[in-house]
Amino acid sequence: MVAKLFYFEGHRGDAEAIRMMFKEGGIEFDDVGVSEDEFQDLDKSGDLLFGQLPMVDFDGFKLVEQPAILEHIAQLVDAKGGKNKYLGENENERSTARSLCSAARDIRRDLMHVLQTEDVSAKKNFKDNVVPFWFSSLDELAVASGEQDEGLGAGVHFTFGDLAIFEVVNAISHAFNVGILRKYPNLKEWHDKAIRRSALEKHITSRAEAKW
Repeated sequence: MVAKLFYFEGHRGDAEAIRMMFKEGGIEFDDVGVSEDEFQDLDKSGDLLFGQLPMVDFDGFKLVEQPAILEHIAQLVDAKGGKNKYLGENENERSTARSLCSAARDIRRDLMHVLQTEDVSAKKNFKDNVVPFWFSSLDELAVASGEQDEGLGAGVHFTFGDLAIFEVVNAISHAFNVGILRKYPNLKEWHDKAIRRSALEKHITSRAEAKW
């Protein structure tokens, strides 16, 4: 059966990296937009562990929490075989991918707070302090990402953790202008290389307008 991704209709949010992971891995899925009333019904049904979205129904196996969903999709993709290992080559690389996922979630949480507020000082703090804090570290990780190295940190593969980081960096560049990456040349080079991955590029250029 086709997997079903449930998330708030008209929003990218925490579901966007999941959409990208499905596309990157060549796995068909249904993108189900959920209204507020439908969300309440899903929650009451017991389908939403922890009472939140996104949730993906993998043929009866219902999974929540973005990092866990991304890793599960990576398992499905790697099981099909292929040159790239989305889980990484070994447990160290898989653990690095999990760490990147956690970092991406922290960054996205700060980003969503800023995008949902009219507080000018909060937006300034994000650009002046939050972005440099994270992007400086990611820029250091991206130094080793050469022609044969698709990922950040250990290993050469483009993992589910790399995808999570790519999505949130891409979201920030859209929200605050792509020029925000110029101070971080290694990260920008890595981001620009990742965005040229055929499935990601096709998804980004063809997706409908939506709230972040």
